[in-house]
Amino acid sequence: MNDERARSILAPIISSFFIATLLQQISFAEDSGVDFPPIISIDIVDGAIISDYSTVTIVIQNEEAPNSATWELFDSYGTRHFVDFTGDFDVGGDSTDSQFGSWNEWSFEIEIEPLSIGPCSCIAKVSVEEEDGNPISTFTSIFISPDPSSDFQFPPTIQIVSDTNSHWFSKSHILRFVSMNADSGNSTFSYILTQSSNVKCSNEYIEVASNSNILNPSQISQSDMTFSYNIDLNGLSDGWYDLSIFAINPSNQQHSYDCKSIRVDNNPPVVVIDGPDSITEGNGYAIFDGSSSYDESWGIQGLTYIWSVVKSDDIYENGTNVASGLDQRTFSVNTIDSGTYQIILTISDQAGNLGSAIKYLEVENVPPVVRLTIDGESISNNGEFTLSRESTCIIDASGSTDTLNDAENLRYVWRVNNIPTYEGVSREFSWPEGVDEDFILTIEVIDDDSESSQISILVKDGSAQSSIPLSIIVLILSTLFFSYSIVNMRKQANESDIPKW
Repeated sequence: MNDERARSILAPIISSFFIATLLQQISFAEDSGVDFPPIISIDIVDGAIISDYSTVTIVIQNEEAPNSATWELFDSYGTRHFVDFTGDFDVGGDSTDSQFGSWNEWSFEIEIEPLSIGPCSCIAKVSVEEEDGNPISTFTSIFISPDPSSDFQFPPTIQIVSDTNSHWFSKSHILRFVSMNADSGNSTFSYILTQSSNVKCSNEYIEVASNSNILNPSQISQSDMTFSYNIDLNGLSDGWYDLSIFAINPSNQQHSYDCKSIRVDNNPPVVVIDGPDSITEGNGYAIFDGSSSYDESWGIQGLTYIWSVVKSDDIYENGTNVASGLDQRTFSVNTIDSGTYQIILTISDQAGNLGSAIKYLEVENVPPVVRLTIDGESISNNGEFTLSRESTCIIDASGSTDTLNDAENLRYVWRVNNIPTYEGVSREFSWPEGVDEDFILTIEVIDDDSESSQISILVKDGSAQSSIPLSIIVLILSTLFFSYSIVNMRKQANESDIPKW
């Protein structure tokens, strides 16, 4: 029951955390002033066949000059041509109007010499790194044939496209890639996952594996020449894997491949919470530590810690307190209020897996300590006090103490023979009406958690005692005893004078 309750509490907490994170990222993007990515244009048709010397013009439009920009021409064998024109940006570039307003524009010319490059089914990749470090790339398929009369058979082009810099995946991975055939036919695609060696994707060339997984065409999504396929990662142990994808031209059986290394993390982190099970209220903060938590295969690097604390009787009143962060390995709970608290730690790893643990903290209430004085004199529990019916006294419990959170809200209830009679910290007190004999006076101090302590004393009737002072009584008794002694001595003397028979 507690676990179900905790899960019902945890779900909105995690959702709120990720929504807040997303909104924060959007806010940061708006605040940065860079709302749109750069526009990259290449004046060559996707799938063009180049046989002669050609010049390709690249145009980059953006508000600010990028940190870097490169051109790369490559196939399955590696890079065929590379140009870095980072240092060729003018300070402002040429001003131009775009759909986003007035931007700067930079243009570059790339020379393609087929004889030096050689025949290939190549991918032209233009990469731009924005001022904030965000990388943007565009891909174009180019088929180079230095000798059109040769019988060179073009394989398809293929290149894996990453939407993110993250290489972490759990349960599944949406593989995106660009590919094109020179003869405009449809390629056959397959893939294979192998555990990585020390050098990721280390093979210079990979033949199509006989046990590769053929991609079902009906399960491939396509937008222009960009394809998407959802690869099932269930059943794989955690670790590094090389994901190789193959494109085969059915008309000539030529193929190309691309490879990228991914981290498979199918298991959630193991969450451990170290901290006290109980503590008395008012002792500052109880510290809970999640540093012993870990990811079985990947350690603790990159784990995000999400803490929440819920007071069991305040779930619907005060909600939850949440703290999160990559370095939020400890969490403190204020012990000012007694009660039962649920401390929940949820840890997200870099693949998005969530692990959770719950620990309960009992903040124990401390009852008040009662102090009673009568006419300024301290009276302890089970003590006695004599009060004349005609007189009054001051009864005072203001010396009672409690923890800081309860001290200002104490209730003081006075009872006569266990019947509530007065309420308040102190008062002038006289013999209660209707009470004919000695009675029990009780002061009970109650805190706002309904914990209480009390002192009871016996109040004796001072009026029932003799009105003659004790010294007078002693004097009278002494006189009577002295008189009795004298009379007794005379009696004995007279009896001795009586003659005997």
